[in-house]
Amino acid sequence: MKELIRIAIADDHKLIRAGITMILSENDQFLVVQQASNGRELLDGMANSKPDVVLLDLEMPVLGGKETLIEIRKSYPDVRVLILTMHKNEAFIIQMMELGANGYLIKNTDPDEVVQAIHKVIQSEFYFSDVVSMAMLQGISQPDLKLSDELSKSGLTEREMDILRLICKEYTTIEIGEALFLSPKTIEGYRKLLMDKTDARNMAGLVLFAVRNGIHSEGN
Repeated sequence: MKELIRIAIADDHKLIRAGITMILSENDQFLVVQQASNGRELLDGMANSKPDVVLLDLEMPVLGGKETLIEIRKSYPDVRVLILTMHKNEAFIIQMMELGANGYLIKNTDPDEVVQAIHKVIQSEFYFSDVVSMAMLQGISQPDLKLSDELSKSGLTEREMDILRLICKEYTTIEIGEALFLSPKTIEGYRKLLMDKTDARNMAGLVLFAVRNGIHSEGN
């Protein structure tokens, strides 16, 4: 039997938590293991609930979403975090992604997209909704600046950039290995090296780096 995806929901509105739980309970691959009304309550319960994915609101009492995200990244680096909020400000979206969010959804998102996003962050470690893609294109993309200061300082090799391009195309480790004739273990080593060189917190951060430097669109 396939393991269920364990999900925690943090939102200060009880009705929203109940609605999301009801939507997710219709999917037999999901198990809601925790509901929290603020970030502190979420963090206090995560050791016991052991979620794979957290759906995180931003505006909450006691401890807000931004501060909660930072703490999750420190204590639970492998947990996927999907921001679920009403905020659509481009700079704010990019900031949350750079702090380590794996995806960003607006609260009027179709329920089917929430389900898709959960599956995507488990499989690919990131999910870029239309609102995130638009924020990247309007706010940080520099397609004509192939050798920006940031890229030059990172010192990425051509092989590393090849791997980064395939990550942007949502290739799995095995698929990247097959495309470049390298073992999955070697690809995993490159992924860790890429994160070190770019100071990315996760795969979403790597993709942001690639978009910012025009790497994602090269070689297409």
